[in-house]
Amino acid sequence: MRLTSPQAFPVPHTSGRPDLMLDRLRPLLAVVAVLGAAALCASPAAAAPDPLPPAAADLVSFGISPAGPERPDDRPFLSVTAPPGAVVYEHAALLNQDDTAVQLQVYGGDVVMADGGGLAVRARDDASTDAGAWIAVPGASTVDVAAQTADAGFGYTVVPFTVSIPANAEPGDHLGALVASLESVGQGAENAPSIELEQRVAARVYIRVDGPLDPGLQVTDVSATWHAASLVGAGEVTVDYTLRNTGNVRMAVEPEVAVGGAFGLLRERVDGDRVDELLPGGEVRGSTTVPGVWPLVLETVTVDATAVAPAAGDDPGVGTVSGAVRVWAVPWPLLALLVLVALGLVVRRVRRRSAPTTGPAVEAPRLQAVR
Repeated sequence: MRLTSPQAFPVPHTSGRPDLMLDRLRPLLAVVAVLGAAALCASPAAAAPDPLPPAAADLVSFGISPAGPERPDDRPFLSVTAPPGAVVYEHAALLNQDDTAVQLQVYGGDVVMADGGGLAVRARDDASTDAGAWIAVPGASTVDVAAQTADAGFGYTVVPFTVSIPANAEPGDHLGALVASLESVGQGAENAPSIELEQRVAARVYIRVDGPLDPGLQVTDVSATWHAASLVGAGEVTVDYTLRNTGNVRMAVEPEVAVGGAFGLLRERVDGDRVDELLPGGEVRGSTTVPGVWPLVLETVTVDATAVAPAAGDDPGVGTVSGAVRVWAVPWPLLALLVLVALGLVVRRVRRRSAPTTGPAVEAPRLQAVR
């Protein structure tokens, strides 16, 4: 079984000057070596010890960058705008920071929403059905990349690829990736199975298919839970919600959560976690805790989500949408104390009423004998 780690999306910011460009890519590949690693795969063995993780020395520093026909360029990502049925020709550079040449497999993959609001490339065994299926590398899918040298710096190979948009492609935004993969086999500990190591990095390919744009955003499945903090005082409310892109335009989303009593009494507001990229058809489950909420018996919880421009994108034009729910915020500890005090007062009063009435003792009259 192959376990696939989340993909790294390197965003190189290179210089247009050839003598500086590769030097500026050096920190990128150092990060890619960590972010792009790695999946471990071992054949099952009933009594075999767990395989050891690969050492840092086993990892190869390599990356992928937008490029022109001859060398890497200074674009932060790959972007295509074309009508249905079009074929677009592009280039990417495979970069090698290792002292030995590497052989990389290159292919396209869909980019999908991951847990927590991030992005991930579909596993290689999971067939792409959208933009990733439109990306193809002509010729061999395995590419040799030269080693770095002291004189030339990084080794790199420019790879041409095509984006073939189907004639029936839906208008709007689609996100794929050009993936570079390096597979190697390492020896495990004594009596342990061998380790198959896969490092993958990816460059995003933003595709906008010409046609009507219909942006949309919804806040759904809002729920809230009240947490009393102490006997007397403010507590907190945990609010869960779903942000769903119902249109065909990618966007970033900035949520804000508010909790308050009737007519906005003692309202508290907290910013939720920003979603940097919400893809068409994608959704993210968010959770925000609002502190300092006074128990006003019945609170109104509102989630306002504002759609804004994503990185290197345009304002989607949705504005702010909302979802709301009510939650009981009853100060149960305080009410219980008040009930106990009231019961104590009632019991005391009843006892006082039922006690016998006593007055001062009356001395019996003395009788004297008559002689």
